[in-house]
Amino acid sequence: MELRVLNYFLTVAREGGLTGASEVLHVTQPTMSRQIQELEEELGQKLFIRTTRSMVLTPEGMLLRKRAEEILEMAERTKSEFSAMGSTVAGDVLIGSGETFALKQLTDLMAQIREEYPGIHFQIYSGNAEEVAERLEKV
Repeated sequence: MELRVLNYFLTVAREGGLTGASEVLHVTQPTMSRQIQELEEELGQKLFIRTTRSMVLTPEGMLLRKRAEEILEMAERTKSEFSAMGSTVAGDVLIGSGETFALKQLTDLMAQIREEYPGIHFQIYSGNAEEVAERLEKV
């Protein structure tokens, strides 16, 4: 069972027939029909009740629809997780500041950022300009 064929199956179920599914996926109708037939043979079950104008899911088809949605969602989530691995936001942020009321807003903002990006670590140095500059140079 291939992900591509599960996608075909779900599209046929959603569109209610091969014609609509073929147009949505830009696949020829005979190709789509053959893939659905092969899927039914592979599973040993009829998945659709075919009429002259539509295709309706059988009880077995309804079960496969639920499973196919879960499988395709998991496959997409896995792809997303792997693509995000190379773009993880992390590191140290050093901030030098005078002691002002704005530090409260800054710390609130830092807390929000840490929730979204737990790999970021903040260090704040406060004091007068000379002290802050000296501390930042030592880091």
